[in-house]
Amino acid sequence: MMDTGLGAVIFLTFCIIVVFGLGAFLVHRVMTRPGTHIGSRLPKHDPHAEADPTDPDRPDPDDGPETGPGTGPRSP
Repeated sequence: MMDTGLGAVIFLTFCIIVVFGLGAFLVHRVMTRPGTHIGSRLPKHDPHAEADPTDPDRPDPDDGPETGPGTGPRSP
C-alpha cells in the first residue's frame, strides 16, 4: 500500500503538470497566430509622444525666446 501523503503528492504533481501544460498550450496557440505580437496592437502614431529630435520641422531650442525660471524681465 502507499505511504500516507504519497497519493496527495502524486495528485498535486499531476495537477501542476496539467496546469503548466495547459498554459503552455494557450500561449503557443495565441502566439503562433499572425499579427498577435504586441507591436501589431500599438497605435501607428501617438499624438502624446515626445517629438523626434531629428525631425527637420522641429524648432531649434536655441532659436526664439527663452522661457523658464530666471529668464523674466525682473531676473537679476
